[in-house]
Amino acid sequence: MFSSILAQRAAENNPIRVGIIGAGKFGGGLVAQLSRTPGMEAVAIADINLDHAKHAYTASDVPAETLRAVQSAEEMNDAIHNGKRAIAEDGLLVTHSDLVDVVVEATGIPEVGARMAYHALTHKKHLVMVNVETDVTVGPLLNRIADSAGVVYTLVDGDQPGVTMNIVEWAKTLGFEIVAAGRGTVFYGDDRTGTPDTVPERFGFSEEVIKRRTINLKMFNSFRDGSKAQIEMTALANMAGLVPDVRGMHEPSVNTADIARAFSLREEGGILNRQGVVELANSVAEDGKTMLEAPLRMGVFAVIRTDHPFIQEDLTGYHLHSGGDGKNFLLYRPYHLVAVEAPISIAKAALYGQPTGAPLPRPVAEVITVAKRDLKQGEQLDGSGGYTVNGLIEKAEIARAENLLPLGLASGVKLKQNVTKGTTITYDMVELDENSFVLKLRRLQDATLWDVV
Repeated sequence: MFSSILAQRAAENNPIRVGIIGAGKFGGGLVAQLSRTPGMEAVAIADINLDHAKHAYTASDVPAETLRAVQSAEEMNDAIHNGKRAIAEDGLLVTHSDLVDVVVEATGIPEVGARMAYHALTHKKHLVMVNVETDVTVGPLLNRIADSAGVVYTLVDGDQPGVTMNIVEWAKTLGFEIVAAGRGTVFYGDDRTGTPDTVPERFGFSEEVIKRRTINLKMFNSFRDGSKAQIEMTALANMAGLVPDVRGMHEPSVNTADIARAFSLREEGGILNRQGVVELANSVAEDGKTMLEAPLRMGVFAVIRTDHPFIQEDLTGYHLHSGGDGKNFLLYRPYHLVAVEAPISIAKAALYGQPTGAPLPRPVAEVITVAKRDLKQGEQLDGSGGYTVNGLIEKAEIARAENLLPLGLASGVKLKQNVTKGTTITYDMVELDENSFVLKLRRLQDATLWDVV
């Protein structure tokens, strides 16, 4: 029904007005897709580098003379009202504008994302949260704020947590059990120690591509060093109520056809200690150097289970890969299209008041902080994708019991002591920034949501 409703809105010149915060690779890609999507319009873009915001528009064939740089919400409203495309350095202008219906937060920075999300929701804007780094830190609280404001807080379709959640929701609706759900990875043996400096060579990015697509090397390094996959599966865990089987997940090297077998219980020939988990299917062979023959790569999957013999026979007849003594079956999609699919979440929120996926009231998983190398007292941590730390998923109750520092709070804080490589970092080991907005929201979340039944 999306297409017909959006077509009608386009015909009536009443598009869903979208404001985007963060004009990097995702933000620029979303502007391009929205330029081809009837019934939606990117009316405003904010980025600390105004040239990035300009480029996102002009790369999508928006004439430069129709852009207007603004410095207040009133100026933004005036620009949009007069048919201009507003660009700004301050994302709060997007959240405050009366003429923005849906805000897309795509900065990838927990501190920025927390502030932008809070203001968008309290100003009664639907919020599409691309910033999973913020979501895994304070998402449950933000979702609670959204509910109180009568708007939608949602993760984004196209990104792997949202795409996987679509499969999980489909399976749950039909009464299947979820044995495991997750995404593919392409993780080589030396990747966990990678730094932003080595991203161009690792991903094959030329200087021209980095400039044209406004690629954030630190963000891309979070994919390389494994943190991003851990963060994304924590976001999925907290939407679907799934947990990691072990700290960091198993992440076996496995071809697509073997996923259902691998992600079954140990007593059924798999590697899992329990069902209902998030997992990663690595596409690199066990030698850490070569690619498997038929990997999932960057696709997504769910291993579902049924005890009914008729349904087992049907799924087998439809050639689903199986495991778990013939009771577990693989659902998968070999791709995710990131910004290309994001308008689906925008439409779902604006037209139907529903999320692609949102955190449960109480988190079940946490991304904890681990030293990437030997660190010295007084060093400043630089968060996901940087030079100092990695993230690993852990059960939320264990993270709380062990006082482990969330990765979303591990940026701009100083160590009180030396920390050896591979050590998990606790709150006690760092000097927190008491002026941090995301820290304030996290403390509020910890003080309130753990009392929710």
